Amino acid sequence: MSQPPGILHEIRWNEICPWLILVRALRVSLLLRVLLLAFIGVVLTQWGWATIEGVFSDSPVGLQRLTDTGPSSALPTASPSPIPSTQENISEFRAFTEGTNSGPLVRGWTWLTKPFVLLANRETSWQRSWVLSLCGVWAILVWSLFGGAISRIAAVYLTRGEILSPVAAMQAALAKWVTTAGAPIIALAGAAALALPLVLDGLFLRLDFVAMLAGLLWVLVLVWGLMLAVVLLGLMLGWPLMWATIGVERTDAFDGVSRCYAYIYQRPLHLAAYVLMATLLGLLGEMVVHYIASTSITLSEWTISWGAGNERTAQLVAPSLADGTSELSGMANTGAQAIQFWKWTLSAISASFPIAYLWPATVGIYLLLRRHIDSTEMDEVAFDDIESAPGLPGLTMDDAGVPQMDRASSAEAEGGGDAKA
Repeated sequence: MSQPPGILHEIRWNEICPWLILVRALRVSLLLRVLLLAFIGVVLTQWGWATIEGVFSDSPVGLQRLTDTGPSSALPTASPSPIPSTQENISEFRAFTEGTNSGPLVRGWTWLTKPFVLLANRETSWQRSWVLSLCGVWAILVWSLFGGAISRIAAVYLTRGEILSPVAAMQAALAKWVTTAGAPIIALAGAAALALPLVLDGLFLRLDFVAMLAGLLWVLVLVWGLMLAVVLLGLMLGWPLMWATIGVERTDAFDGVSRCYAYIYQRPLHLAAYVLMATLLGLLGEMVVHYIASTSITLSEWTISWGAGNERTAQLVAPSLADGTSELSGMANTGAQAIQFWKWTLSAISASFPIAYLWPATVGIYLLLRRHIDSTEMDEVAFDDIESAPGLPGLTMDDAGVPQMDRASSAEAEGGGDAKA
């Protein structure tokens, strides 16, 4: 029976407010599989940076350890009780919020681009430049895999509502690993080729006569520098969009580079607005993750202390805060070290949230920009030859030549969907 006209039955909020896809992107970043992939990538990145610094440099080059910003022990230094006071909780809240004003989206982007930002300093020595270049390349190689996997999870979820398993996401990222890593490297190579004439000009500036000519024609140098600035600015701001392009479109590196520059310079105000929305949502998500981890540490130590006692609990969960009157045995010391390891792991997973949020938010922003510029529906996503569209069974022909659903592939699709969920 037809419905009478003029009655509103359903409001499609995604069509009225397409930016709500950023809320779904936040939901992706809170998935345990995404947090674990981000954590593993952060640990590998920090390990690679530390190894490169130890081999090629005598002093640290100033790269931050992201895992050092997670929640700490719940045991305070000034109180024998393992329960933190209200004032201590307020102080921790202020310290956390004051350190996250930029938001996890910006902080994750800043952390990964730090080697190249430090490389641009004119006072950087050749040895330091070499170390920073290796650290930057290492970050690209690591996150082309783990960032590509998270981007693929976000792409399938935001367009199809399906959740890929970590194994399927890693397989998809590995299939496009060279392409994903090649996109920013191509842009960097283009920027280096554009900077080469200026480097050669700088060599000739050592001659007074050439310096005079260059001064008269310095406007050409400024124009060339403007072109270099456009290339580098687009690369620095939009390199996550390159990987979002590959995660959604499954295309090549050149398409990722071209879409990155096109989306940044054609819709800069839209991009700024979406980044602002994603930043606000990210602050909320990071606060939730941080305080879930912090509360887990606090409550576990508090409940354990009721059975073990404050002194014994302090010896095991916070050896540095114990009074030192009694030494731990070998087995107890092993247990204390294991406790510290698991506490560090939970804190490090919490601290890795900016990276876990960077990729889903970027994929959501990419889908929004693609909708504005290319007039492409936000639920369109490409699949590799080795992949199959989740939940879509194949077709077969019956004896009369009429196409019908292949029940065998339908059962496989349903089973694969259940496994991925």
